[in-house]
Amino acid sequence: MNEGKFLVQIRTAQIFIFALVLTILPASLVNAQDAAKRTAKGLPSSPVKLQVDPLLIAEAAEVWALIASPDNPIWPGWDASSTPLLFYLPGEQDVLINHPHPPDGFLPYTGPISFPGGRVFLRNGPTILQWDGQNTSKDIAGVRTLVVADTLSNLRNHVKDLLQDTRPAAEKVQALNFSDLATDPYDQLAMVVHEAFHVFQNAQAPDKGANEMLLLQYPVLSVENNVGLAQEGSALAEALRATDGAAVRRAAVRWLALRKDRRASLPAKAVEYEDGCEFKEGLAKYTGYRLFQVLEGREPGAAMSWAQGFAGYADLAPQREQLIESMLKHMSGAVIVNNDPYGTAPLRMRLYYSGMAVGAMLDKLTSNWKSRIFSPDTSLTTVAEEALKPSSAELVAALREARSDPTYASLVQSKTKLAEEGKAHTQAVLNEIERGPGVGLIVDYSRLDSSSKVGMNFTPFGITKVDGERTIFSQIPIGVIFGKEGELSQKVPAPLLRDNGRRLVLFRLPAGATRAEVEKVLASLQTQDGAVANLALDLPGVSLKASKAQIRWSGEDLIIVLLKANETK
Repeated sequence: MNEGKFLVQIRTAQIFIFALVLTILPASLVNAQDAAKRTAKGLPSSPVKLQVDPLLIAEAAEVWALIASPDNPIWPGWDASSTPLLFYLPGEQDVLINHPHPPDGFLPYTGPISFPGGRVFLRNGPTILQWDGQNTSKDIAGVRTLVVADTLSNLRNHVKDLLQDTRPAAEKVQALNFSDLATDPYDQLAMVVHEAFHVFQNAQAPDKGANEMLLLQYPVLSVENNVGLAQEGSALAEALRATDGAAVRRAAVRWLALRKDRRASLPAKAVEYEDGCEFKEGLAKYTGYRLFQVLEGREPGAAMSWAQGFAGYADLAPQREQLIESMLKHMSGAVIVNNDPYGTAPLRMRLYYSGMAVGAMLDKLTSNWKSRIFSPDTSLTTVAEEALKPSSAELVAALREARSDPTYASLVQSKTKLAEEGKAHTQAVLNEIERGPGVGLIVDYSRLDSSSKVGMNFTPFGITKVDGERTIFSQIPIGVIFGKEGELSQKVPAPLLRDNGRRLVLFRLPAGATRAEVEKVLASLQTQDGAVANLALDLPGVSLKASKAQIRWSGEDLIIVLLKANETK
């Protein structure tokens, strides 16, 4: 997944003009011939109306011109010519390109839009992905496929963020700029190459990457760690901006000294998470930076002329500098992701940018790092350390220099304040979950065997650690699987607490859900010996299944105790 999901743009008459431009492409003639043959045979043809933004397809074609080749200049050995692409407008339409065997319901597209080297298929109705902004890669009919959300889907995500912003509406409106609504076409190009690279990564190193459950062990609000991350960002920016080898090395050694010192205080699992996320998401982010080096000086495709804000490829230094500036802001904690400065979202996004920057820095230090990075025990940090080979004296001097930086004291002060505010905010959310208004739902799985493994569906951009036993999950509807004994699925997002110590999950039902409404559903259940077998509840905001359970009320909280199938009262 990447932050492109938050980048949005309003399209107008350019869509129609763009469609006219693409009618000259010969693949559209093939589509028209296919439609004629299908009509002659009495077979259904695909919907003519393209609901997905055609400019997305043009932007993907720009990227494909570089990466769909054995001579890929972005990453040697990566040929994306066989990678399928899925563009989707949630609930409305899927556009599948270059897939060897599209799933049932996809039909050849007969309109004017085409894609070089790949056939276009459409399917209206329920889409493969239903959630907004899911720019990612996914197995579709057994083939790993690049997935890009439509412009309107990303726009809706942004609108949701604005609605959830706690500032007064008048203040939000006054601060709303066109740049907040517009999608930068260069960002779109970078997002396409980012997600396409994930497909390549998955093929080269399917078992390498970040285990998102390790985020539960990450000290997100650690003052020392957050200060170190901010200082690492400054050193990386200096290395990327440096124009001579000595300056690059000096900044790189300072970055390495800061990283080694910071990581000495981190739990091993937190270091493992950083390395995995920098490999998976950081390197994908790096391909966007590299794209803006490779595209420079090239001639853009004709359709790109209609992209709002597009100015060609003559000089892409501003795009690279924008990425460096974004890296600095994320690493320093100046960017609030998902309206949550205290959870895992800002930390995870920092690793996108730190991985990008280390990759770009390695390009200046060594020529063979890309051939080694897919090895299981190799990280960006270890490759950089081997390339630099710093002496102990160099590292000590570099760390001393970083600590004497005038900004160090202010960083410590700001990160201390962040930790204090984060602790108070987390306690407030916890109180809301445990004692807030309305009906609470508690699923107690303490009576299940330890062999009943608990699995969860969640986003790593929505985790808040309370302590070593308790974690709050939010942002999207959460799913919990209690081995073979039960399953819970939220229908709408609501902060959910998982307490590993007491072995329970807890959240509040949607506002407006009443106890009387819930009791009406419970009245239809049949109990035997105080338990319900084959429980299937459909409550406001959640569905729950259990092979066997006891049900009771505690105040306004509905408690469901999961039992082993053969357990009696």
